[in-house]
Amino acid sequence: MIIDPLFYAMAVPSVILIGLSKGGLTGLGVLAVPLMAIVASPMQAAAVLMPILLILDLVAVWTYRKSFDKITLIITIPSSIIGIIIGAVLVSQVNPDWIRVIIGFIAISFTISHWRTAKDRGSRGHSIFRGTVWGSITGFTSFVTLTGAPPYQMYLLPLKLDQRTYAGTFMIFFWMNNILKIIPFMMLGEMTRSTITTSMILFPISLMFTFLGIWIVRKLPTKIFYEIIYILLFLVSIKLIYDGFTNIIV
Repeated sequence: MIIDPLFYAMAVPSVILIGLSKGGLTGLGVLAVPLMAIVASPMQAAAVLMPILLILDLVAVWTYRKSFDKITLIITIPSSIIGIIIGAVLVSQVNPDWIRVIIGFIAISFTISHWRTAKDRGSRGHSIFRGTVWGSITGFTSFVTLTGAPPYQMYLLPLKLDQRTYAGTFMIFFWMNNILKIIPFMMLGEMTRSTITTSMILFPISLMFTFLGIWIVRKLPTKIFYEIIYILLFLVSIKLIYDGFTNIIV
């Protein structure tokens, strides 16, 4: 078990963000690994968070089991498998910081475009091509940089689903995505008895905030929910760019 107090000073806010994200405020979880990476290596941070994510996924999937968009999942889950396989093969050969920067800039352009044309743009229909592209990119980035939410949101948000269907689709996709990452992630040797014990200590905090997130999503009107998600995506994108360039320069 990790006993460094400074580690827990960063870990507790991280699991709070993950809990809120799994409750339906999607995107907040992206900030968890960078926070913990202040006091631990990104892979150690991911090793601590992975068991928590897997258990919270079950809570989220059960909560939203009747609210999801089947077509989106049929299109994006198979393509995410391709992305995960590519990520597992190339994880030691690519610079994750450049991936963060690229995804950050794409997501910022996406949100700015939405805000400029929101009044003129209706719901965008499904597309096998766009779903396959963004599903693959999501699988790749979620494995290499643990930041799969922004690319997935770029396919999901324009569909303008109601907030529970949006949240349910997002949760079920990343539940499957995380399950698919277990074996290749364990092969990297980062998950140990110490990291798993630490995960179990932090888990009750994340569970409490998951239920808080579920409650918030139920109370929010759809329009306000989407405004919050777009703002979170924009802020997360800035964080990705900042983290990427900071690591590249250093």
